[in-house]
Amino acid sequence: MCLAGCTSDSGNETASQSAPPETTTPPSAGTGTSNGGATATCEPFMITSETVATTPGARTRTRIGIGEEVDLATDPVTTVTWTIVSDNGQKGTLSTASGSTSQYTACDRAKSVTIKAESACGRTDTQTFTVVEPSDGRFTAETDVSAITPPTIKVGFQAAPGIMPNDVSFYNCDLREGVCAAITSGVFLRTPPPNHADTGQWLPLTSTVGPDGTEFSGHDTVTGTRLLSQFPQNGTTDGLFHWPIPWRLQVRGGGTNGGLVFDTVDHELTYTASTRLMKMQKANRSAQLTVPQPTVP
Repeated sequence: MCLAGCTSDSGNETASQSAPPETTTPPSAGTGTSNGGATATCEPFMITSETVATTPGARTRTRIGIGEEVDLATDPVTTVTWTIVSDNGQKGTLSTASGSTSQYTACDRAKSVTIKAESACGRTDTQTFTVVEPSDGRFTAETDVSAITPPTIKVGFQAAPGIMPNDVSFYNCDLREGVCAAITSGVFLRTPPPNHADTGQWLPLTSTVGPDGTEFSGHDTVTGTRLLSQFPQNGTTDGLFHWPIPWRLQVRGGGTNGGLVFDTVDHELTYTASTRLMKMQKANRSAQLTVPQPTVP
């Protein structure tokens, strides 16, 4: 970010040596300016802030997501020293320590962070931000992709992941799914149970924030496909296939939290023999289909 850093005029002047001699009067408080137009006197000022993200809510909000960026300025324009006066833990960064503007990038842990601006003559102002970690994983409105194509039945949906809460933005973060073992039983029993694989890379979130939070840049296809022959006529055995998938988030480019595991998202395929209903659910979205009775020759 280009900064309009300014320094006060040194005031080096020489009085005229012509007769009659002149008396120079020092400027009164409130009249001096620096070369960049910033106030060089001891007038009070205040910090103004505006989130880089244009959504959600007003850009003057002080509740922000981990990794969010906030533009800081002084009003009236004043050259100041910028510091973070919170505890000595992870507290984020400032793009510059001196000037009339700076940019704060939030830390990657939940906490209250206070920014202080101090002018050369000792005037100060502070601005406090509440930094919020992701709370849970969701999906946007789903597209049902369930189908019966003998000899198989497929149940599932496509949807974009979303990261809550939806009153902050996680646009400067990346998402990753981790490894977990499956829990299986009944008609879905698998021995050994298969593992869910890590996504293998960090995937970017977008600047779009909707009802289901900050949205992922792509879609997740969540399906379960089985042979119709697994579901005999008049069968009484239910089925369960369950992956408790860890969802991790980090500030883009890495961070100190090692990829925060903020939620365990349940990927669950179930079968209810009494109704022959096969259902796929992941987080807050689901799809279902009734398994047809086998054709009797």
